[in-house]
Amino acid sequence: MSFALIAVLVTLIALLLIGAPVVLAIGTAGMMYFLIKPGMFDSMNILVHTFFTGMDSFVFLAIPLFILTGELMTLGGMMNKLVKFCRLLVGGFKGGLAYVNVLASMMFGGVSGSGLADISALGPIQVKIMAEDGYKKEFAAALTATSALQGPIIPPSIPFVIFASLTNVSVGALFLGGIVPGILLGLTQMIVIWMMAKKRDFPKNHEKITLKQAGSITVAAIYALMLPIIILGGMLSGLFTATEAAAVAAAYSFIISAFVYRSITIKNFTEALINTARVSGTIFLIIAFTGVISWILSMERVPDLINNFVAGSGFSPLVLLILVNIFFLLNGMWLSDVAQLLLFAPIFTPIFVGLGVDPIHFGIVMVVNVMISMITPPYGTALYLAAAISDSKLTAIVKEVLPLLGACLIVLLIITIFPEIALFIPKLFDAM
Repeated sequence: MSFALIAVLVTLIALLLIGAPVVLAIGTAGMMYFLIKPGMFDSMNILVHTFFTGMDSFVFLAIPLFILTGELMTLGGMMNKLVKFCRLLVGGFKGGLAYVNVLASMMFGGVSGSGLADISALGPIQVKIMAEDGYKKEFAAALTATSALQGPIIPPSIPFVIFASLTNVSVGALFLGGIVPGILLGLTQMIVIWMMAKKRDFPKNHEKITLKQAGSITVAAIYALMLPIIILGGMLSGLFTATEAAAVAAAYSFIISAFVYRSITIKNFTEALINTARVSGTIFLIIAFTGVISWILSMERVPDLINNFVAGSGFSPLVLLILVNIFFLLNGMWLSDVAQLLLFAPIFTPIFVGLGVDPIHFGIVMVVNVMISMITPPYGTALYLAAAISDSKLTAIVKEVLPLLGACLIVLLIITIFPEIALFIPKLFDAM
C-alpha cells in the first residue's frame, strides 16, 4: 500500500469523523492523491475526466426523477392520504400510531425511493402526532428513522438503481428481490412495537370510522397505491426501462397532484424542482467524487489485494458474506448509503460472484445492509436527521432505536443465510 493511498484513506476517515460533509471529505481525499503521488500532479486531467465519467450513466437519471416523484407526492397531499389509509388499517390496535408509522413508511418510501426523503416528509408529522397521543418523542423519532429503512428496499429504490448501474445487473430483478426483505423489515419492527405496547402501555385509538368514511379514505389513497404497480408492471412487461419508469412516476405524480387533488401551484412546484435539484446535486457530487476514489483504489490494485485475501482465507462464501456485512455496518457510522455503494459495490460484487454468490442476492444483502447502517449508533445519518426533525437529543434516540435495530439485524442475517427469500420473486417473474 503506497504512502499516497494511506494519505487518501487517512484524510477521508479523519474528515468524516470530525463531521465534514461527505462530498467535501471524498473530494478532498481524492485530490490528495494527485497532489502527493509522484508524477500525478501533471495528470490532473485524469481527475477531471473521472469526475465527469463517474456520473455519466443513463440509469442515474432515475435518481432525480424518483426524488421529484416524492416531492410531487408531498405537494399533492398523497402522503397525508396514505397516513389516513394506514390509520384505517392498523390505527385501532394498541400502539396503533406506531404501526401506522411503519406502514406509512413502507408505502411512501416505496414510492419516493429514498429513506431520508421519507424521514423529511413523514417524520415531522408522525413524531408530532405520536407525541400528542402520549408516546415519548424520542421513541417516535427512533421509530421514524428505523421505519424509513424499508422504503428504499421496497421498489422503486434509488440504492438499487445505483447498485445496478455499477455492477451491470438487472434493476428490475433487484426491485423484485427487495419486496420480501422490505416487508420483513416492516413486520419485525411491528413485532417490536407489539412487545413494547404491553410493557409501555401504548395508547389505543378509539375513534370510530363509518363505512362511508372508510370507503372515502381508501379511494383517496388508491392513486398513490397504484404508483408502485405502474412502475413494476411497466418494467416487467418491457414497456419501459428503470429510467423511463422514473419519468412515468414523476409524470403520474404531477398529473394526479395537479388535476385530481388540484394542490400544485407555480410557487410550490418551483420549490419542488429546487429541492429536487438540491438533493440530486448532492448525490451526483458524491457519485462523481467517489468515482475518483474508486479509480484510485483500482490504480493501487486494492480490489486485487482483497481478492487475494479472500482466496487465501479459506472461508466459505457464507462466512465471508457475514464478515462483509459487519464491515458495511461499521462503515455506516461515517459513510452514507450512497457512498458505501459507490465505493464497495464494484469491488466486492465480482469477488462474491466468483465465489458462486448470485449478484442479485449480493446486491439485495448489500442494499439492506447499508440502509440499516443509517441507524448504526452512534453516528447513523438517519438518527441525526430524526434528532433534527424531532428536536430531541441524539443519545436519547440511540437508546430507543436499539431494540428496533436488533430486529433489523435479524432480518439481514436471515436473508444473508437464505438467499431464496430474496430471489423467490425475481425467479417467479423470470427476471434473472
